[in-house]
Amino acid sequence: MKTPQKKVLCIGSMGKDIFFPVTSGAVINSKEGEDEIKQFCFRYGGKVHVENRFSALGGCACNVSIGLARLGIDVTAFGNIGDDHDGEWIRKILGSEHVDVSKINVIQKSNSDMSVIIVDANTGERTIFVNRDVGEKLVIKTDDISGFDWCFVGSLYGKDIKKNMQVIHDALSNTKLKLAYNPGGKNIKQDEDVVLDLIHHASIVFVNKTEAREIVSKFNLAYTEKELSNEQHLLATLRKHMQDPEAIVVVTDGRRGAWVYNDNNVYHTNTLDKPVHDATGAGDAFASGFFAAVLYGLSLDKCIGWGSVNGDSVVDYYGAQKGLQTCGIIQSRTKLFVVENKKNK
Repeated sequence: MKTPQKKVLCIGSMGKDIFFPVTSGAVINSKEGEDEIKQFCFRYGGKVHVENRFSALGGCACNVSIGLARLGIDVTAFGNIGDDHDGEWIRKILGSEHVDVSKINVIQKSNSDMSVIIVDANTGERTIFVNRDVGEKLVIKTDDISGFDWCFVGSLYGKDIKKNMQVIHDALSNTKLKLAYNPGGKNIKQDEDVVLDLIHHASIVFVNKTEAREIVSKFNLAYTEKELSNEQHLLATLRKHMQDPEAIVVVTDGRRGAWVYNDNNVYHTNTLDKPVHDATGAGDAFASGFFAAVLYGLSLDKCIGWGSVNGDSVVDYYGAQKGLQTCGIIQSRTKLFVVENKKNK
């Protein structure tokens, strides 16, 4: 395959993740409104022994940029780090993965963002404790995103969210820049109007099913529970609000797999039935695999295959990068996944 001559900017969080796999917690089922909630609980005042720990880069700007770089894409990471040892470590790892780090801002006298992730070693599900300092201070200027063909935008945080989103919006409106957008739950709840506007201008939207339901319900409050539970309805509604005639919508739902829609076909792919070490970063891994395949000009069923291989591979390890694939391997492993064309059924 010919390497795409496209330059991609990945905008979002970056930091250090520390993983503690545990087996001693209790899982408790409860309800939060209409939703069933599982809680992983420990005795107050107790001490939990952890046999091992793992460190990895964290944040969508790191995860997606490394995923794209391993698949041969010319990619630049954009975010904030502190002037501490962790910040230096983040830049070094990204550089070793052939990610351009020239756009990373180093905030003086500050700590890089960090997360401590408690992983249920039996299921791979996790609870994340996040400490953000510099990530909340991200400021995006027009010059930062000029000269790129695509930008991938994940969740944005801090007091300048709306200003940053406006800069991205203006670039999409006034240049040939294209957007791959992965809005987070927090942005959807707090910055509804701006999120819906960026979805309108996006060429690819990545959301999990919970996020898709949240967004679609904002388009029409009268949608029924049956409609909001139907993946094809969610896909079609999101796609209807995107102006790019070639726009693509991706909805993921954990173990149930992923659905993709582009106005012509609806594809669904399964996940492999196997143990999960850590689900952190699986969504970013899927997004980078899928997005890279789009940049290579592959068909939609091939794109969902690339995303599935990447997402499936990272759950074998702690952290969001270790299992990310290269082109040769990702092509050979797509046959493991059953891709169905749901629209023709």
